[in-house]
Amino acid sequence: MTTPFIIDGVCHPYNFAPENLNGRFGRIFNDVMNSYHPVVNPTFLDKPKWERDWQPDEFMETMLLESDTDMCCVHSTPIFDAYYDGLVSNAKGKYLKDKYPDRVIWYGAVDLFEDPKKALKVAEEQIDAGCDGIKLYPSRYVAGFTEHWRMDSREIAFPLFELCQNKGITNVAVHKVLPIGPVSSDGMNVDDISAAANNFTDLNFQIVHAGFMFVDETKMLIGNHPNVYVTMEASLLFCILDPAEQARLLTEFMRFGGPQKIIYASAAVNPHPQVVIDAFAKFTMPDGNPFQLTEDVRAMILGGNLAGLHGIDIAAQRNKIENDSFAQEKAANGLRTAWASIGEAA
Repeated sequence: MTTPFIIDGVCHPYNFAPENLNGRFGRIFNDVMNSYHPVVNPTFLDKPKWERDWQPDEFMETMLLESDTDMCCVHSTPIFDAYYDGLVSNAKGKYLKDKYPDRVIWYGAVDLFEDPKKALKVAEEQIDAGCDGIKLYPSRYVAGFTEHWRMDSREIAFPLFELCQNKGITNVAVHKVLPIGPVSSDGMNVDDISAAANNFTDLNFQIVHAGFMFVDETKMLIGNHPNVYVTMEASLLFCILDPAEQARLLTEFMRFGGPQKIIYASAAVNPHPQVVIDAFAKFTMPDGNPFQLTEDVRAMILGGNLAGLHGIDIAAQRNKIENDSFAQEKAANGLRTAWASIGEAA
């Protein structure tokens, strides 16, 4: 069996530190994120240790020395309604891309609740700084209400997409289908993706967290639009939490879009990355299901699809990283124990 090349489609050096929490919503957001941490991780961090500001280098050691991950697609995030630095700052993403260019894909965060001119300026700065894609959040919590913007907005979203086209950025990931905290589902629907995909056919649109809500709408989008993909950040935890639901989601997505439309993502470092890798490796589709996870299909989902979206030749990439410091450390000592990179191994 060929070892799959694993690109984690969404992973984060989070800043869960208490001093980074922006009021009541920040506290609730942290509590919700932490709630499943001990449920899915056989070895988990106590909450006071979990509420920390992950430093970029220890994040990389956790991802690459404690798991079978080969590359990280790091998403910065603009969640300023809950976290003063947005939860995952653009500065962290740039640092990782600059220091580990052969191991990191970076999606820069853009806050489209900003003044449109300022938002475009931030986007251009991240693109010029070397980001490989753009990450968006279409909703925010304000004084007990949820505000949102739409991906089909000619005034808000389209100018950003035009900038991406002009600057050579071809991948846009948008948080959808998963409300976190005391918010409504406004902005979480996917009915605004179609017009964006139709008007910007040179861009690839990734629906992040696909599977939690609006499954029927999502499967039709990936079936009807060549440039729409599902990124299963957190929803792959159904391998652990609800295998029957995981089978249903994968069946629907493969039936309508094909396995080439599905992108693996762990949401690490909240779940440990190896936990998700192991769970997916052990997961099998029900007997008789026409959509089985063959070796080739698993390889596509685990890294091949995202590699294709970024023009990465996997064979060439393997050669680039086969003797770097991470590879040498793994070869000499095997995988580290979970959380060893931050001194919290059991």
